Amino acid sequence: MRTATLARPQRFVPTGKPGPLSQSIIFAEPGRFYAYSSDLMEIKPLFALLDCKANKARTLAQATELGPQVHLHFKFDGTHLAQVFSIKASHAAGWLGQIKDNFDDVWIGRASIEVGDFYTLIDAQDSTKLMDVCMASCHEHRTSMNVAPGMIFSVMTGDRKYCLFLVKNVEPHSVSIEACHVWLPEGH
Repeated sequence: MRTATLARPQRFVPTGKPGPLSQSIIFAEPGRFYAYSSDLMEIKPLFALLDCKANKARTLAQATELGPQVHLHFKFDGTHLAQVFSIKASHAAGWLGQIKDNFDDVWIGRASIEVGDFYTLIDAQDSTKLMDVCMASCHEHRTSMNVAPGMIFSVMTGDRKYCLFLVKNVEPHSVSIEACHVWLPEGH
């Protein structure tokens, strides 16, 4: 069984770093299972559940152009603590500035799976299990939570995107995650 201390599996595609990833908005394909890693920083604290060809870590200024494709906002307090907020909660708090609210509903919850189960789910590309875990842990419709290394949290959106995040590391101004997500729109 794998643990959080193992090296990042080869299938993870780093995002949020300089390189060939597009800054364009490339929508996730319905039904496609995505697995990747990403680094969120104070300068790129927004997270969008996009296709793996697109950079998922974005700046606050990109919130308007991303619209309903941006889902999370990571906040840092200069210590080894971080918080994650739904994009609507960040907008309501005034952290995105004076922009029109056209964001999707996003709910966050602590997932009740172990690190080994996270990797097993990814290996199997099990969209049904991913959806089940997210629905079970997001049923309270929370819109924020603290994150710490080793924890797994889930995200569920109003347009039926389901995501699991494994928090690999938290620094004073950044958080590293490994994630998987799938978009299962109605009728898919």
